[in-house]
Amino acid sequence: MNYKDMCQQIIKNVGGEKNIRSVVHCATRLRFVLKDESKADDKTIQEIPGVLSLVKKAGQYQLVIGNNVDEVYKELATILKIDEDKKDKDDRKIFDKVIGSITGSIAPVIPLLAGAGMGKVLLLILTLTGLLAEGSQTYIFLDMIFDTAFYFMPAYVGFSAAKIFNANQYLGAFIGLITVHPVWTDLVSAETPFQFLGINVDLVSYSSTLIPAILSVWIMSYIEKGVKKITPEMIKVFAEPLLVMLLTAPLTFIIIGPIGDLISRGVGNFSMFLFDHGGFIAIPILAAVYPWLVSIGIHKALSPISIALVAEQGFDPIIRVVALCSNISQAAASLAVSFKTKNKKLKSLAMSSSMTAFLGGITEPAMYGVNLKLKKPMYASMIGGAIAGLFAGLFKLKAFIYVTPGILSLPMWISNNENYVVLAIVTMVIATVATFTATWIIGFDDSAFEDKETNEDNIPAELTKQQLLKSPVAGEIEELKNVSDQTFSSEIMGKGIAIIPSANEIFSPGTGEVTATFKTNHAIGLKLESDIELLIHIGIDTVSLDGEYFDTLVEKGDKIQQGTKLISFDLEAIKAEGYDPTVMIIITNSNDFLDVLAATNESVVDTTSDLLLIV
Repeated sequence: MNYKDMCQQIIKNVGGEKNIRSVVHCATRLRFVLKDESKADDKTIQEIPGVLSLVKKAGQYQLVIGNNVDEVYKELATILKIDEDKKDKDDRKIFDKVIGSITGSIAPVIPLLAGAGMGKVLLLILTLTGLLAEGSQTYIFLDMIFDTAFYFMPAYVGFSAAKIFNANQYLGAFIGLITVHPVWTDLVSAETPFQFLGINVDLVSYSSTLIPAILSVWIMSYIEKGVKKITPEMIKVFAEPLLVMLLTAPLTFIIIGPIGDLISRGVGNFSMFLFDHGGFIAIPILAAVYPWLVSIGIHKALSPISIALVAEQGFDPIIRVVALCSNISQAAASLAVSFKTKNKKLKSLAMSSSMTAFLGGITEPAMYGVNLKLKKPMYASMIGGAIAGLFAGLFKLKAFIYVTPGILSLPMWISNNENYVVLAIVTMVIATVATFTATWIIGFDDSAFEDKETNEDNIPAELTKQQLLKSPVAGEIEELKNVSDQTFSSEIMGKGIAIIPSANEIFSPGTGEVTATFKTNHAIGLKLESDIELLIHIGIDTVSLDGEYFDTLVEKGDKIQQGTKLISFDLEAIKAEGYDPTVMIIITNSNDFLDVLAATNESVVDTTSDLLLIV
């Protein structure tokens, strides 16, 4: 997929760069705040290849991208020069501003917390199995690494919040860091009364907190604007940050931080009260509603509750539990569709989307690509989620780290003292069986997925032709799933094959047109006359070489023939730099075909060798 072209289409159809106030991303979505949403072309946006769906909620214009949202955002950030401050007036409603600010501040931090959380669980498993001694230096070192993500959370949140509030991001990080400075943490531990200019300062521990940092940076953004107006140009380079520090830091410790801490504790206490006295009622209700919160994009507003519960209580018995029930129910509904439908295109889409949701808890492809489009499977997922939620609530299931629930994240349900993995698995089984059964009984109308032109086997006529694709480079054939880059191995970008090259040149595998070139010269996009859209990518992470050792010999728009030389590269120099030179050949429009089959031979001697059979 050509992310640059995709991003340019997105920018154009959201009303242009000048209509974009800000944009951040979460695990699967680009979250825009637009000056005027009426300038966006909703219909065209939803037709852009790579955009799964459009959601407009809480003052955000959200584009559901899926697992490769990070790559899309990187390209978007480059085009928009995203680091530049934007000073436009924000006309959103107060509720939308609050929700947008919370989700925008926390969303960029969540992958860090999830990764570090899984690291701590891995450490726990190593100690429980006796592979690592808890008091060993290796254990202490690894524990320090993973703890850093949580201990300094105010700094990460402060940095991202400053971007949302159009303030200096490094000052935002500074405000977060002062709350976890060793001197302050020592004062809190000593519990010795403390005063600043004769004013009592509450001894509050801010490590692993969110709300105090967001509130402090919000106030700081106004202080910074005021300071900029009064600071002489001659001394602004040091006077502006100095004044912001002197004004914001005391306010943070004396007023803002304690208020934020009270809010955090209040929400946490209410959540625990709900869990202790009505979890068996609240959790199934929330599990039934949660898919709709995801569909309108405000489920991330619940993240602070979950993160705060894990940080303060050591576990989350509500939000992550609800997410587990909902995620597995979405996966099961899509799985039922894949078994029940006779439409081959829908069957393939539903099965792949289901596996993504089951394994990683990423439900957007299943939700937007299948369940919401068919409607009834969405209702079935609510039923299954509620039944699983009832079971989880009755048996008081708990999550011990903040991560998206799925099969691959099962260790999130275990701690040093408690183990809820079996209970989590039973909850998943209940959600799967209940939702699958409900989907099968309720049924669905899949006529919207009917192919326009079919033969007697209900296979699109243009897909019944077999096409052989030649190899663009000589070398040893490798299955795509074995390459070390997950973007390719997961087949998110499309099906294909990899070649460990033995030559220094890339040739066109067919007749067509060059659709994309890159300034780093390490990849090229083609569209062949057979309607195959092809991406040839040389090496893993070779974009970091910034074009060195690569030379693209054609330009975008050039007509090419089979055997046209496209790129030359210095194979030995690339390997000497420490990069994996594996060439990935991806059919980016794989879904337009029934299947993409790899060659059975182990290597290709030259570019006349058959490589892929596309059916």
